[in-house]
Amino acid sequence: MTTITQPRWAQTTTDLNGKTVLVVGGGGGVGEGVVRTLLASGATVVATGRNDERLKDFADRVHDSSLHVATLDGLGVELDDKAAALAAEFGPFDGIVVSIASWGEQGNKPLLTITDDEWKALVEDNLTAVFRVYRALTPTLAPSGILLQLNGLSADIPFPGNGVVALGAAAGKSLTRTLAAELSGTSLRVYEVILGVVRTRARQLAGVDNRGWIDGTEIGTHIAELVAGTSPLTGEVLHYFIDKATGPVTTPPQF
Repeated sequence: MTTITQPRWAQTTTDLNGKTVLVVGGGGGVGEGVVRTLLASGATVVATGRNDERLKDFADRVHDSSLHVATLDGLGVELDDKAAALAAEFGPFDGIVVSIASWGEQGNKPLLTITDDEWKALVEDNLTAVFRVYRALTPTLAPSGILLQLNGLSADIPFPGNGVVALGAAAGKSLTRTLAAELSGTSLRVYEVILGVVRTRARQLAGVDNRGWIDGTEIGTHIAELVAGTSPLTGEVLHYFIDKATGPVTTPPQF
């Protein structure tokens, strides 16, 4: 009989008991899998989103007493106050995961047909919101905590029809790596994780699925190891998790 050994990132073995992780966008497609793994690892998780109803549905579906949900808008005028309130109630945080992105309402459009309003909305949702979340939440981290952005492969490759989304991803990657360099003299750790196609609940409900795609729970395993400081990639800022068989690496894929 052949024994199939699962890779490390397909298993939840990290112990995060006593740790608290804030997942911005935790109720989203990628965020849900991450939250589930962090909870399974023993962490207290605070998942945020912009929609109360969606967060309530998410909390009911996950149904775990260690999960807390709160509305948080990266573009909202009350962001700093809400960040301070979350820190007062749950912090300091051992990890903050930023998993926010917007496809906008314009659909697939060639870059030069994007209107000023569409451009502004996409840049604000995909870049300005990330910057404002970093500025508001980084001070709420524990001294050895981690700040991690989950990003898409459009940060590295052309994305015809969604050029402004790709622009936000590429700029977000640069933003995160710059922040990592600026904080390199502190005990805080900053990570940029570029993802391939992820199996999400929304895609599965729409009948779009591929077991070869990476799962949000597997991404969560990698994040749990980073929070715990046990990942072999702990000392590297830029990670790629594109291929399920290969797992997280520090070298970009070859196309």
